[in-house]
Amino acid sequence: MKTSTVLVIVVGVLLSFASVATAAGYLWSHDVHDRPAAAPTLPAIWPSKGGQALRAVPIPSGEMLTALPPDTGPHVLCQALSQQRWDALLGSRTLREVRDGACHAITATHEVTLRLAAAPAALEDPHTVDVAGLTGEAEYLAPEVNARLDVRLTSAAPTPQINPYLLVEVGRTSPAAPAATQAPDELAGSLATEIVRATMAPGLSLPTQNAAQTIAFRNQAPVPEHGIADSPWPVISWQLCTALLGKLGGTAKPRFDGRCTVRGVEAVYTDDVSPRVYPDTLAGRPAMITDKLVAVKLTDDSAQEVSFSGGSDGSDGKALRALAESVLPSLLAH
Repeated sequence: MKTSTVLVIVVGVLLSFASVATAAGYLWSHDVHDRPAAAPTLPAIWPSKGGQALRAVPIPSGEMLTALPPDTGPHVLCQALSQQRWDALLGSRTLREVRDGACHAITATHEVTLRLAAAPAALEDPHTVDVAGLTGEAEYLAPEVNARLDVRLTSAAPTPQINPYLLVEVGRTSPAAPAATQAPDELAGSLATEIVRATMAPGLSLPTQNAAQTIAFRNQAPVPEHGIADSPWPVISWQLCTALLGKLGGTAKPRFDGRCTVRGVEAVYTDDVSPRVYPDTLAGRPAMITDKLVAVKLTDDSAQEVSFSGGSDGSDGKALRALAESVLPSLLAH
């Protein structure tokens, strides 16, 4: 067979394969494009990496929302509305968690972040919105995709214990996710309005504090089922003072930041304690007991702690331990 004839046959075969491959690729690409896009779904693992599961917390009233400890605020924002209300507002099943100091909520198509802050968001081109009678500001970050909102909840100046602003961010989980029935800024406004109504119902105002953070004493019963855990800073101080006064008498000196001193004994609340070993038990709770300090872990799922120091000069610390043990049932709402 002539060489030219062989070449013709080879070229013909190659062209046939190329035609078949092109046709297959064409059909495959059309099949892919013709298929409906997979429906968005919720994450299979929740809480997300770095997220924290919600724990039951009391919901404040009045201006006390702005005076919550850092670890408590996000839990309150996430739980101010029921699961059913979250689902209704966002249009589908909603998952919630605490992440990065904020309440983080997500549906198959949308994502929401809410946080309490000392300053407003840095909005570039905001428009005014009404938030439960308060004046807020909202803006689009990208048309029909996401938005931000901030609203000032109290005229009190920001301090380490007071965060006057509520910040809300709403966005789609991806640009291809279906839009919500409300525009992003309207959805942010709806969420903010309902959360403000749920957490700032008529109630206590923030107490005035002097330069030393001292506030006026108020007799404060334990918060049902919670005691001092996850309460606003002043409410914690009042509960501490009420409990100490009941055992020691005298005069109470409450401070805004979760402290109270009565007759030389100081009780202190914190939710930011360094990792600590609690080798002892007091009133059924893990504790660390020394001659000069009694520290008690308040909950199993947080770093909240109450400690007692001062008072008796006894070297064995028995008096301080006995006092702590006597007031803990009230502080734990037992």
